[in-house]
Amino acid sequence: MLSILIPVYNFNIVELAREIHLQAVGSGVSFEIIILDDSSGLSFREKNRIVGDWKNVRYEELTTNIGRARIRNKMAGMAGFPWLLFLDCDSQVVRPDYIVSYLARCEKEVVICGGRTYDERKPADPAYCLRWVYGRMREQKSAADRNCRPWNSFMTNNFVIARTVFDRVTFDESIHQYGHEDTFFGFELQRKGIPVIHIDNPLTHIGLETNEEFLKKTQESVSSLTMLMHQKTAYRKEMISGIKLLRHYSWLKRFHLLSLFLLFFTGFKKQIRDNLMSRHPRLFLFDMYKLGLLAENEKNST
Repeated sequence: MLSILIPVYNFNIVELAREIHLQAVGSGVSFEIIILDDSSGLSFREKNRIVGDWKNVRYEELTTNIGRARIRNKMAGMAGFPWLLFLDCDSQVVRPDYIVSYLARCEKEVVICGGRTYDERKPADPAYCLRWVYGRMREQKSAADRNCRPWNSFMTNNFVIARTVFDRVTFDESIHQYGHEDTFFGFELQRKGIPVIHIDNPLTHIGLETNEEFLKKTQESVSSLTMLMHQKTAYRKEMISGIKLLRHYSWLKRFHLLSLFLLFFTGFKKQIRDNLMSRHPRLFLFDMYKLGLLAENEKNST
């Protein structure tokens, strides 16, 4: 009945796989767990290979990294059951009924999203505070909040999808850089009228990046968005509506304020970054930082 799909990159998957395996066995349904390593470092692969010895678990390693979109499409193609559960590898199960909570809703052609939580305790090391603050304030939302904008709230970290739906809506493999493959998956679900139902069945995100790593990923994501703005013109309406960063950028452009904003950003970029690297990062400044990066990218591309 259920194919559980866990793409892995440079993370120890053993504890997550063990808990998922125990719950799947306890559910009494037919299941498989497919774990596909996207060319991780040798130390991670050596630790994770043990899961391939467990019943109903298929563990394989790719020799080259194929990215977030392609690996999920590939795993769906490997799956043998009519329902697909996708989990991010840097997750921790927090509910003993995690699997059965999803199984109880596997009835119609829908997508079911469980959500994401973060540790209540702020990291002791300030080098990890930005990712934690962002996650707690922007990503950790109740099902009620997410259901207000169901397609725009879609995230890839923890969702169930009917195989018949995935056959119609796959991840866009033209998005090679980090970021927004989940955004455009949500756009396609909305265009095709496929319901996205959010429930309170979260996984805890435990793979926090350092501030430096998160800002680097942010820059990659903004660069990807800059490219997508020009490549995906057919999605312009959805992009403006669904991506807050683009709404703010479009507002500045509409009122001819981009040059003034860039002047401000150039003068205060270092101070903004210093705050984001501190123990008390302000998300308002993080939004300004992303907006400044987008404005810089657009200016450099003209």
